[in-house]
Amino acid sequence: MKTLDWARPMTLTAVFFLMGHTQGAQNPGEPVPFAFTTIREMARTLAAKDFRPAGNSDLPDAFKKLSYDDYQKIHFRPEHNLWKNDKVRFTAQFFQRGYLYQDPVKIHIIDHGQTSDYPFSPVLFDYDTARVPRDLPGSTQFAGFRLLYPLNNPDKLDEVAEFLGGSYFRVLGAGQRYGASMRGLAIDTAEPSGEEFPRFTEFWLEKPPQLAGGIRIYALMDSPSVAGAYRFVIEPGAPTVAHVETSLFFRKSPKKIGIVALSSLFLTGENRTRYIPDYRPQVHDSDGLLIASGDSNWVWRALVNPVKEHRISRFPVAELKGFGLMQRDRTFADYDDLGSRFERRPSYWIEPEEKWGPGSVELVEIPTPTDWNDNIVAYWTPKDTPTPGQEVHLTYRVSALLLGPEQVPLLRVQSTRIRPEAGDSPARFVIDFAGNQMQQADLAAPGVAKVQTSQGQVKNLVVQTNDATGGWQVFFDLAGAGDNRTELRLRLEPGQQPLSETWVYDYQKSN
Repeated sequence: MKTLDWARPMTLTAVFFLMGHTQGAQNPGEPVPFAFTTIREMARTLAAKDFRPAGNSDLPDAFKKLSYDDYQKIHFRPEHNLWKNDKVRFTAQFFQRGYLYQDPVKIHIIDHGQTSDYPFSPVLFDYDTARVPRDLPGSTQFAGFRLLYPLNNPDKLDEVAEFLGGSYFRVLGAGQRYGASMRGLAIDTAEPSGEEFPRFTEFWLEKPPQLAGGIRIYALMDSPSVAGAYRFVIEPGAPTVAHVETSLFFRKSPKKIGIVALSSLFLTGENRTRYIPDYRPQVHDSDGLLIASGDSNWVWRALVNPVKEHRISRFPVAELKGFGLMQRDRTFADYDDLGSRFERRPSYWIEPEEKWGPGSVELVEIPTPTDWNDNIVAYWTPKDTPTPGQEVHLTYRVSALLLGPEQVPLLRVQSTRIRPEAGDSPARFVIDFAGNQMQQADLAAPGVAKVQTSQGQVKNLVVQTNDATGGWQVFFDLAGAGDNRTELRLRLEPGQQPLSETWVYDYQKSN
């Protein structure tokens, strides 16, 4: 999908106008010229200075101490929706600071190439029964915002995107509900020294033309290690697509950066090997990591909820074609949860729009006994760590999908089931592959599976057609692996070319 013509970058205008406006040199609300290049230069200038955290000392303690339930009681009043009377298809609502979202975020509005501040006022919010002060000053700022658009019904506004907390953002396609989320940038994830969380400190929302099906959002990012400029072009639909451009300027060299860090929940799935007390057959926002590094090189890594320690898995790629955390089980019976509706939660697929060069997709899996917190993180990290003063420029596309991304006609992993090791019986793995544009002639051919294991031996390998699904079923036993963490790889190859994705699994007896 191509970016809308109206969403192309504007010509460069004088940088000092916007710089002065942001720093208070202009009167509040006074229009100033705008260009994305201006934000890029702001980020470059910011990175050349020492980092200065914004702090939350101006926020009353009552807001800092809000519980989740009390924070949910605070609503933006719809009569104050952005562009409410301008007959455009998009609108925005803003979030009050409080609970976990205490850092101030400045909001600016762009109209016909001119930008002005969008001032905070408590009048914009309905505080319901939340016991908080109602006389906050205009300097309080916001915590973030959400975009609304007639996504599922032309007469009803639906939420299509949300920017709230750190550099987190989410988008929704038609018929979807929020599940996984994304961060513009992750730094030192799962490192012993601790993780750094860059955050969006300012946003610019550009008013779209009346009939436009897309909207442009700009953001300034800051953290101890990096300052950055972001441009989002969001196009709602089935799927919803966000085109992202970013320029990152590094103050110092972190141990690791994670581009488009995806966060998700995986409590239990078809591959469960231990008892988790829950009435639902499966509980997850995503059930696998999908990686593409070539036309016929697709890797499916089924997710795991470890028992004791977090796990890091790395998948080196010479040139990334795409990656994402996917939700493949799409029937209500897979979850039996009327409240969560996991079958409607989006898969997020990330595609570079320009070459990113060599690097790795990393997957972090964190033990969790509940479905309250995200315990899965996946991101791309470049082979060479950025150095101080370096600019990293990237473009990519995010797609919020109910179905998987289009790919060459390979069989896809449909399910992973495991009979755990017990007594003298080794662990047995049963993997089902379902068709993607497969022909019956292909299915009638004898199946050949190539299996690799990092520990133990593979025994009793059987490959057979599955006439119930129109695909293949493979099962095998893993013997002699002991308690060691074991990586398994399997791909169907009846001829010279692969017939399926490469199934990858991280197995350990205790799981």
